Amino acid sequence: MDNRISANVTGIDTESIIQQLMSIERRPLLKLQTQQTLLTSRKAAWGAVKTQLDTLSSKLATLTASTTFSKMTATPSDTSVLTATAGSSAVEGTYDIQATSLARAQVVQSSGFTSADDPRGITATLTLNGQTINVTATDSLKTIAAKINTTANVNARASILQTGATEYKLIITSTESGLGGAMAFGGDLNAWKTLGIIKPDDAPNEVVAASDAEFTIDGVQFTRATNSVTDAIPGLTLNLLQAKDPVSGLGGKTTLTIAYDDQSVVDALKSFVTEYNNLITTIGKYTTWDADKRQAGLLFGDSLVTRLLSEVKMAVFREVSGATATYNSMRTVGLSTGTASTFSREGKLTLDETKLTDALKADRSAVAVLFGARTANVALSSMGSTASASSTLGDQYLPSTAVNGDVTSVLWGAGGGWSDSTAGNFTDDWLEVDFGAARTIDKVNVYTVDSTVYPASTYGLRDFALKYWNGSGWADLGAPVTGNTLGLRSISFTAVTTQKVRLYATASNDNQYARVVELAAYERNDGALARMADIVNRYASAAGFVPNRQTQLADQDRRLAKQIEDMQARLDRRMETLKKRFTDMEIMLQKLNSQSLWLTQQIQSLSMN
Repeated sequence: MDNRISANVTGIDTESIIQQLMSIERRPLLKLQTQQTLLTSRKAAWGAVKTQLDTLSSKLATLTASTTFSKMTATPSDTSVLTATAGSSAVEGTYDIQATSLARAQVVQSSGFTSADDPRGITATLTLNGQTINVTATDSLKTIAAKINTTANVNARASILQTGATEYKLIITSTESGLGGAMAFGGDLNAWKTLGIIKPDDAPNEVVAASDAEFTIDGVQFTRATNSVTDAIPGLTLNLLQAKDPVSGLGGKTTLTIAYDDQSVVDALKSFVTEYNNLITTIGKYTTWDADKRQAGLLFGDSLVTRLLSEVKMAVFREVSGATATYNSMRTVGLSTGTASTFSREGKLTLDETKLTDALKADRSAVAVLFGARTANVALSSMGSTASASSTLGDQYLPSTAVNGDVTSVLWGAGGGWSDSTAGNFTDDWLEVDFGAARTIDKVNVYTVDSTVYPASTYGLRDFALKYWNGSGWADLGAPVTGNTLGLRSISFTAVTTQKVRLYATASNDNQYARVVELAAYERNDGALARMADIVNRYASAAGFVPNRQTQLADQDRRLAKQIEDMQARLDRRMETLKKRFTDMEIMLQKLNSQSLWLTQQIQSLSMN
């Protein structure tokens, strides 16, 4: 709506005066709008930081997953012979494999016919693999094929091939490879012979004969019905592709190497380094001071982003409690901020891939503990722990043999675990582990005897309780275990800091002895990257610091928007008021001018008379 003043009597530019007056009154509004623009930019800045934290979190999740360190690769020296995939249960090793024949599915063909659509004039009841197929005189090759394909449990598929310009054949293929998948043709054999599926000598008109896969692994003979073999080498799937040439004797031979997938760990850490550096760049973009422009970044001086940056940087290079002395910080596996010549003042990371690969080959488990993908068993004698007990059955059942890392029952009775000496009496049977220093633990694994000779359900610990030394006495660790029949019981609990733990045995399944193969106590996951993941989660999770800051900014934005809306409404009313006043002034002056003109005219008229 145009509310400009049109009846201008004074000649004064009242519209310009109003705009100038309003310009002065709009200054507080402009200030609020500037604040809102800055607030919007800060929200976007925190959004960028949050996005980068989420990306970094996904990379940390990979590096702190135990599966990352258990991945295996299966590499054949000749991929034309076979391919292979390795599961996490595969073990390192090398195998010489020779394939002498491949598994094949039987294929039979009919005689050639001039048409696939013409009726064949055959009326018969046929059977294929024991399933009935009724053929009528009007059936063609195509309809016979369709009837085979729609017969349930026939374990075969039929198709039509054009083998010449005017020649068509019915092809029947077994859906199962191997000798066991050979097809059985029955019913009216004459009808099968008329089609040419069965030859005059009653043998199938084979294109491909059924055969089993035959191969050797390190000289041991194997026969399988398929070329996909999952039950020869534990944890491996072999896909046989080529067999030895029966004439020349060449081909079909390869060496298969099973190894840990070190490259997947290297790639995962490289990806982490990239996203960590991106986070440093993103934060730096919003927190720097431009001395030339005398301009601060959008988050300059924000204590939250400063604290975030400080915590993630500290987490990278802190020493990890429970890690080995050789690999106790990320520097020991090749992570750094550069050499003397490439040092990053911003704190960006670089990775020495060779150093990481060497560390993985030297002690993969220690690297996993360092990352936080695996927790350290601090009860091991190799970690400085010692064991003692209420009593000992003999030299072959010493407490020290229950903290040596052997969790199998293979050596039970020959230095493979502890047993007390009080048969049938569980009044005060205990096994104690002293870590040698205070440790923060949150899980204990109890391995009792469990083997073919000594099954846990017959000889293992049935009832027991775990306790820890709290400085003045023994306190409970989790709830007591009763009725156990398993070889392993894992007990998790809220982390406690202690130097000693005890297992109190109160019953075994044969009510004779307390039998403990291994007592393992795991330090709280304190790996460098696990700790960083905790920090990132604390800042980026739904209830984290960054979303809370984003919520605060959104609240401020809503309040500012309401202030701006209210102020704009007041300014609009103020403008209307000014326009009305100036309009009223012009109208009044117009009236006065009219009256003045009338008086002048009257005076002139009197003077003329």
